[in-house]
Amino acid sequence: MNKIIFFFTILSIAFSTNTYAKNKKCVYINSYHSGYIWSDKISEEIKTILKDTCIVTTFDLNTKINKDIPSIKNKALEVKKMIDTLNPDIIIASDDNAAKYVLKPYFKDSSIPLVFCGINWSAKDYNFSYQNTTGILEILPISNLFKIAKSISGNKGLFLGDDTITDKKDLTKFIEYSKKHNIYLDNYLVNNIDAWKNKYLQAQENYDFIILGHNSSIKGWNDEEVKSFVLKNSKKLVLSTYSWMMPFSMVGLIIKAKEQGVWAGNTAKAILNGFAIKNIPVTSNKTWNNYVNIKLLNSANIKISRNLLIKSKKVEMK
Repeated sequence: MNKIIFFFTILSIAFSTNTYAKNKKCVYINSYHSGYIWSDKISEEIKTILKDTCIVTTFDLNTKINKDIPSIKNKALEVKKMIDTLNPDIIIASDDNAAKYVLKPYFKDSSIPLVFCGINWSAKDYNFSYQNTTGILEILPISNLFKIAKSISGNKGLFLGDDTITDKKDLTKFIEYSKKHNIYLDNYLVNNIDAWKNKYLQAQENYDFIILGHNSSIKGWNDEEVKSFVLKNSKKLVLSTYSWMMPFSMVGLIIKAKEQGVWAGNTAKAILNGFAIKNIPVTSNKTWNNYVNIKLLNSANIKISRNLLIKSKKVEMK
């Protein structure tokens, strides 16, 4: 109950009209790039909420495109120098790489308030001082996903993702939860589409279900090509927690980028209106949507419960 009251207190302050916050300068650091679905939605919500409160300047780290560490560090230093010149009133950062390469080395002890969103599971690695930092973590509904997988297919699964910091952090949690649910879980993190296809085909013979991680760093990925591939070759249940992976998945428990962006935007607005950041605890996402891909389920002749079918949104696989 106290958390609910606190949340509505933040909202009331965020929506109040306070001239103190007029004409402020806000920085949004995106770990990824314009056109990446997840961060595009976060950015959209932040900018909509803050449009009458501050001028939002966006910096993209492009870490899904330029993945080598020296390039990321050079870009992070470039962003740091631009932020120093801008001298903003608040910094908002989405996802782990912005925290790892910009906030932690350059701003964690800054007097500038820091609001993060989309950091996977925990921010402990970044040693933030919570006198100047708050945020919303990204938590996947793994337990619920495993319960669905076991009820439909069995207890032997494969996690198939890309070789990124996000999927590595997610995989650690999938392995942890698999032990709690008595699930045997293998994993492969790949860099190119040929390796992904090869592991996907092997999984049809060796596992009861497949969990898809990210695809953004897989070289050669083409959505239409992969759709045709999975339609032709899928015999086992495929699950995901990301909306953009649903054209290639059968069942999804999909976390919401909007929830991350709305929280970050409203929290930044409240801080700019005078609410003390030290009084805003770090939180995590609370909701997700159920999705099913009927065409892909039918192609693999996999049956799901009527209850899951009724409560799930339907994905159109064109």
